[in-house]
Amino acid sequence: MNNSLQHIVWVVGLLISQVFIIDVVDLGTYSSYFTPLIFSFIIFKRRLETPMTELLIYAFIMGFLIDVFRNTVGLNMSVMLLITIFRTRFLYLISAREDFDDNVELNLFNIGLLRYLIYFGTVLFTHHFLFFLLEQFSFVNFFTLVFKSLINSIIALVLIGFLQYMFISKK
Repeated sequence: MNNSLQHIVWVVGLLISQVFIIDVVDLGTYSSYFTPLIFSFIIFKRRLETPMTELLIYAFIMGFLIDVFRNTVGLNMSVMLLITIFRTRFLYLISAREDFDDNVELNLFNIGLLRYLIYFGTVLFTHHFLFFLLEQFSFVNFFTLVFKSLINSIIALVLIGFLQYMFISKK
């Protein structure tokens, strides 16, 4: 499949999954703790050669679309743009840039399980932490904020791993 078409399919698929499946799950009193945000995967799986302006445009569009459907008024968009800017810093956590081929997408099968857990785990935790911090706009209940971020990051990491296992060809 053409790379651009494949990327569009991932954007639409993640948008539909986030808005119409994950956000609809009702766990009663625990629903406030269950808000995994998987749509940031679309930015962080992109090839290393992808220009920053293109990544920022994707982050803006994806964040805007999620904000429209979730009625969060720029919250997701601002966090997506901030996380996208620091994308390369997160990559340095798992190894030097020279260790990766610039033409390969970052996914579970290309970077390995340990690097996947470190890279996407850190990215997802940071994304969730910033999202919940901006949502409550306070450091009151800081440990609850960290707990929500950790739980949702783990759930999102498992969901993204499952999606990769189901839809990305293993080479």
